[in-house]
Amino acid sequence: MAGKSLKEIRNTFLKYFEKNDHKIVESSNLVPNNDPTLMFANSGMVQFKNVFTGLEKRNYKRATTSQKCVRAGGKHNDLENVGYTPRHHTFFEMLGNFSFGDYFKEKAISLAWDLITKEFGINKDRLYVTVFRDDDDAFNLWKKVAG
Repeated sequence: MAGKSLKEIRNTFLKYFEKNDHKIVESSNLVPNNDPTLMFANSGMVQFKNVFTGLEKRNYKRATTSQKCVRAGGKHNDLENVGYTPRHHTFFEMLGNFSFGDYFKEKAISLAWDLITKEFGINKDRLYVTVFRDDDDAFNLWKKVAG
């Protein structure tokens, strides 16, 4: 993965999920047209909020996106660090993969592991997985997939 451009990383991610039966969905607008609670799209799932809540159906069960996002306040606010560190920004693209009732933890974990270790070629011995302390299912699934 060393030396890959942002465009190459984005394309590898999107094509990997497309190859695994996900529809590539274009980034929605930065200003959400269907969510008056947000000033800006702040995550990849914003455009799918109505799908997750059951208000909307799509003609696909799996999606992958490179969503343009702005974070300038709220829970994930780190605006005061912008300009002082090379890793804090207000605008970024969030890569995401989504299942609308089609698969759950086991498949999501398997896809993530395969993407990181095979598509991006990151040595599994250099990776550490963390899970929520009460999520025994995720712990056992990661142990099964990652060893």
